[in-house]
Amino acid sequence: MSAPEHCVSLPTGFLERMARAGALAPSGDNLQPWSFGADGETLLVRHDPHRDLSLFNVQHLASFIAVGAVLENIIIAASKEGYRALVEYPTDTRDAHVIARIRFEPGAEHDSLADFLEKRCTNRKPYAVRPIDPEVIKRLTIASTPFPTIELLWVQDKSRLNQLGRIIARADRLIFENPLIHAHLFSTIRWTLAETETTRDGLPIKSLELGRAGSLAFRGLKHWSVVNFLNRFGFSKAAAKNSVMLMRRCSAAGLITAPDTSPRGFMEAGRVFQRIWLHVTKEKLTLQPMTAVIFLQLRARLRSCDGLSQDQIVVVNALRRDLDTFFALPVDRVPAMLFRVGQAPAPSSRTIRRNVMKT
Repeated sequence: MSAPEHCVSLPTGFLERMARAGALAPSGDNLQPWSFGADGETLLVRHDPHRDLSLFNVQHLASFIAVGAVLENIIIAASKEGYRALVEYPTDTRDAHVIARIRFEPGAEHDSLADFLEKRCTNRKPYAVRPIDPEVIKRLTIASTPFPTIELLWVQDKSRLNQLGRIIARADRLIFENPLIHAHLFSTIRWTLAETETTRDGLPIKSLELGRAGSLAFRGLKHWSVVNFLNRFGFSKAAAKNSVMLMRRCSAAGLITAPDTSPRGFMEAGRVFQRIWLHVTKEKLTLQPMTAVIFLQLRARLRSCDGLSQDQIVVVNALRRDLDTFFALPVDRVPAMLFRVGQAPAPSSRTIRRNVMKT
């Protein structure tokens, strides 16, 4: 039996403001696999399965992480206006893409994280090599406590960060060794400000923190024939060393795990991830998701290896084993998100969002 509808008269423009706040969430390559609609005074959140067709987005799990972050943003933003957001996950709907219905009722206390929704961003620069205050780590960890099925693990030891970086690098090599992953990445790069403002999605080239010369060289890598030729001389392996450097140049890494690979489980993981990221921003720290290793090992876990060569299947199976071993994960925990945290100057560029509120 569904919950009774509450007759709440929402302020003018409230649902649009909630949709805009939701759309500030992170997503793979900033492809924003969502849209919003209204059913009376209920906000509808839709998953758009056609927005992110990356090989990394196995069974749309990357998108469900992103949608979970959307939901958390809306809950937080509603609190700033004094409303509680009541999230329902419909199982019987005429629109199969509606993944959540959100009703609102007055009475919420202001969540201080609302002040950081627009400030949160990805920072791909090398971070300062200094430890994070244990009290800060404690506060970041508390962000996950309202979600009992989701667990958060930290790595702060420098030798272990270096070891984790080597695992990540083996995954990142496939960006330049698999033609499907390569083609998808370059389809998301926005090379000019005009292109960024036209599509309002994807990754501005400056956000990759390659510098002027590096950005020019990177443009030459968009042709698979060039990359395939350079790989004869070890290009992919050399490029992936940057991942090891980034892990050395950070203060900590965090792993979020879910109990299973269900959409609901990964949306919950996405909610936790967003709260942690907003707390990181509040603490004046920076964060970068390290996603290739997560979603490649999920392909091994789900035995969904379409688009991978036999040699690459061997790699992703090894990535799964090595990640489980590194974090000493029990059989009932599924890695859902990995990220690095530290201190760094502001990023060179930020992503922007589409207008996706539909009636």
